[in-house]
Amino acid sequence: MSSSTVTRTLINLDQFRVVSRDLTKGTFTGGAFTAVAYALLLLLLIAELGAFLRKNYQTNIIMDQNNDELIQINFDILMYDLPCKYLKIGVWDRFGEEKINSTDQFHYIPVDHKGQYKGMAYSKEEIALLEQADLNSDVSDAEKKELDADWSSSSDNFKHQDFHAAVTFHEFTLVNFFAEWCVHCRHFAPMWNEAAGRISEKMQFQDADGKQTTVKFLKMNCVDFQGKCQEEKIQAFPTIRLYKRDGSFEQFQNKRTVENILDFVTHTVRNSHLMVAQHHAIFDQGCQVQGRLYVARVPGHFGLQAEAHGAVNVNPALTNVSHQIRHLSFGMQDAKGWAERQSIPKDMLQNIQPLDGRSFSVDRFHEAPQHYLKVVSTKVQGKEGVFYQMTHTDRVRKLERTSDKATQARFSYDFSPMSVVVKEKSKRWYEFLTSLMAILGGTFTIVELTSGAVETVGTAVKDALGKKN
Repeated sequence: MSSSTVTRTLINLDQFRVVSRDLTKGTFTGGAFTAVAYALLLLLLIAELGAFLRKNYQTNIIMDQNNDELIQINFDILMYDLPCKYLKIGVWDRFGEEKINSTDQFHYIPVDHKGQYKGMAYSKEEIALLEQADLNSDVSDAEKKELDADWSSSSDNFKHQDFHAAVTFHEFTLVNFFAEWCVHCRHFAPMWNEAAGRISEKMQFQDADGKQTTVKFLKMNCVDFQGKCQEEKIQAFPTIRLYKRDGSFEQFQNKRTVENILDFVTHTVRNSHLMVAQHHAIFDQGCQVQGRLYVARVPGHFGLQAEAHGAVNVNPALTNVSHQIRHLSFGMQDAKGWAERQSIPKDMLQNIQPLDGRSFSVDRFHEAPQHYLKVVSTKVQGKEGVFYQMTHTDRVRKLERTSDKATQARFSYDFSPMSVVVKEKSKRWYEFLTSLMAILGGTFTIVELTSGAVETVGTAVKDALGKKN
């Protein structure tokens, strides 16, 4: 078969016949729409090509098929105020058994308090004062009403259980110990009420250190609360005492008048040095501990706390377990780097090590930061590695003040029975070509129809205007 025969056959087969250029004409409108069409075609071509070359991922949730008995926990934690020699690491599963691997897996690095502050031990007075301050700050509104209420009757709506708490709740508390049968008490009652109305939590007084404070007035019925008055060794009525926050008191000895009471309060407060204490570091160094733990794939927790070392004992309840998490992850040590090399979406990458660089601090006794982690295994389809995502919540746990338990920076973890499978998703080459042709053809057709419509409308308008003229 000659080439001319093939040519004639293809010409007869042509389904895209063209109109001779001599039978068509170009227009300004058509040229403008053609330029727009070319620009749109180029833009859509680039966008579609970019979508074809870009990697997309989809996720599926399946039952976790990982049969490994143990999982690795990688950690690097800085304890701000707990020296390495007092630091204990413990691991417990849900069954309560402690399973700790060799301490050779851990590296303890002593660190100081940035060279700005050296720790020192608390004195007994500081501990008592801070305990009382912490206790007062935890008081609810109902408890405050209880502490501020007069002990005038055992049949009112208040419990009146702790007189010491009532007189140490404020910086200064002036107490009137009276008996209902006492004639002197009945005569003194109007003056006491007048003084309380003028002074109680209203008038400002200045102590020996220049600090402004107020005085709370309180009444104690020694008939209804005979036992409490005996404990306070009240021997005469009425007896007036000014209690300080530390529990000590000064007794009023002058003639019972409003002015004398005011002078007594002013003089006593002016000569009082209130001890001011604040929470501070106990030790002159902290500890950065790094290592790996291998734990069973069951719910459990690991914790960092203080313990005695050698002949030196510490009070675990008063130690501060504030800390910074420099690194915490499950599974591979470099799980995030591996996931980044697999081009895993960023919203997944941020869940691999969500705690890195975060600090958790407390500034009161008997408190400790607690962490709760939900761990989900994640696998990339077609790859060998598995990485773990986790969600995190935290709270500050408050221990009972009478408890001898040590404060513990606890990390509780639980493993999800579900697993996330990440699958790479991209267009096949024929899907790309089909989509490209549809977009380009549709764009060209729409622009061509729009151009023809505009040209037709324009011609009709011109013809109409010509006839009018």
